Amino acid sequence: MAGKAHPLQAAVDVARSREDQAVKLLAESQRNLREQETRLQQLLLFRGEYAVQFEAEGGSGGITARRFQDYAAFLNSLDHGITESKHQQERLREDLQHKRQHWVQTHARTKALQEVLARDQDAQRKREDQRAQRDSDERNLQRASARTRSADEATSE
Repeated sequence: MAGKAHPLQAAVDVARSREDQAVKLLAESQRNLREQETRLQQLLLFRGEYAVQFEAEGGSGGITARRFQDYAAFLNSLDHGITESKHQQERLREDLQHKRQHWVQTHARTKALQEVLARDQDAQRKREDQRAQRDSDERNLQRASARTRSADEATSE
């Protein structure tokens, strides 16, 4: 029986494969969230720098109406981009949470199947050991019986 695969092994292999895929998706989701967080921080930093530049130029008193409108439109555009980036970041957080839950579930299934397989293999080994012990005991008993018969036959002659 040592060379033959256990019937549950295929199920364990499939569960491991699914868990591996869940881990990859989780890692990808984490990476996407980190990238989005970086983009948002860059947008916020850029918006802050641009707002300071706008205030500095406006504070010097020499800004035209057209330039003011351009600054305001650009700041508005940045604000819109920041809002969208925050929404995207929230969607990615939710996706990450779903992927994490999925991985936890697949990991639990894999672990449970592995435990069932290990218990069954242990029980099978114990049965085989008991069978081997019985066979050995029987052989020893037959040998002892044969020796006793041989000794009885030799003394009766």
